Amino acid sequence: MLPVLIAQTTDFGTSASDAAAATAAGTAAVGIGVAMIIFWLVFGLATLVLWIWALVDVIRREFPNSNDKVLWIVLIIVLGILGSILYLIIGRKKGTIPAAK
Repeated sequence: MLPVLIAQTTDFGTSASDAAAATAAGTAAVGIGVAMIIFWLVFGLATLVLWIWALVDVIRREFPNSNDKVLWIVLIIVLGILGSILYLIIGRKKGTIPAAK
């Protein structure tokens, strides 16, 4: 009779340590997911700010050749962040900001 009682009170399924490990793994996965979402939001916001900054800067500047302004605007719009980076490295030096009146 004693072995029957021991068998009835013993849980041969998942133990507490297995459940804790599963909970920890689930929590870690959620944490990684949240971190990735935050990273991509910050990266996307920084990209948008850089794109808008380059576009506003090219619109405000005067270039020796009037076609340069149109070319840079088209490149920034079409190439996106790559066009913005190219403008800020190459094109920004060619233009000047007119004096305030």
